[in-house]
Amino acid sequence: MKNTIGILTVLSLFILSSCKKDKKADLEAQVITDVSYGTDSRQKMDVYLPEGRNENTPVIVFLHGGGFVAGDKSEFSGQSSQLSARGFAVLNVNYRLVDIDGVLSTPIVHKPSAVKISDQLLDIQAAVNMAVSKRADWKISSDKWGIAGHSAGGTLALLYAYGDRNSDNRVKAAANWAGATNFAFQDESEVRALDPRIVEVIYRAVGAEPVQANILAYMAVSPLWLANQGKARATINIRPESNVVADLPDGSKNEYQQFTNILNSKGVDNKWVEVAGANHGFSKAGNWDLVISETSAFFQARLR
Repeated sequence: MKNTIGILTVLSLFILSSCKKDKKADLEAQVITDVSYGTDSRQKMDVYLPEGRNENTPVIVFLHGGGFVAGDKSEFSGQSSQLSARGFAVLNVNYRLVDIDGVLSTPIVHKPSAVKISDQLLDIQAAVNMAVSKRADWKISSDKWGIAGHSAGGTLALLYAYGDRNSDNRVKAAANWAGATNFAFQDESEVRALDPRIVEVIYRAVGAEPVQANILAYMAVSPLWLANQGKARATINIRPESNVVADLPDGSKNEYQQFTNILNSKGVDNKWVEVAGANHGFSKAGNWDLVISETSAFFQARLR
């Protein structure tokens, strides 16, 4: 009998020890790559799960840049890892791209794209919905969500956070890293002054000819105008000192100032960070560390 009790005691300790090890293993940091959230080959995301996560772990949706026509999640695996190491679950999302076939031809081929900014926002919504359905398995929060992006991804992050796709208010804060905030124009002469290839890309991304009669379509994809309608969420804008993209003039400082003024006038919690000496890609040593640090602190204070 004593031997039996002893054996059962040892067996119980072994089982308890194994359970603790399994529980600990479940909470280790984990990266799940190429999680499909749709049927298109671009509709995939990498999921970064932090160590020690639970149902209160905040989530950041991250969107790469590339002018709405290019880019890939793989370019931001390092930044995703950094944010995850700070206690966030990160969804590093690929989305479908605007078609640029014929844009570089002579003459330029003028045609619509099957994928527009509105479709990219649908992709983000699908990725969010898929992740929400996995929240119990991944041990992440159901409502402490932020969204961030670089360049075009920053614009998409703002549009998603402010727009109808976020009607459930799941995403409560947004981080814009060097993204444009306004595509609307005062008159058509501004459009004619641009490189025709840029005009073609913008037309395809918006899905409407850039003429005064369609100005509402351009306002609809401008975070500044959504903010002016009182739709903004808590926002951090991080702008490089030299925000030059291709041959486009850099008017982003005035644009960001106008955007900040609107956010302030609407009583929206926001912060504007200028990164001295940085270029559009934040490629100088230490730039990304500052971007990640500022973004992390902003989200941690608002996703409690």
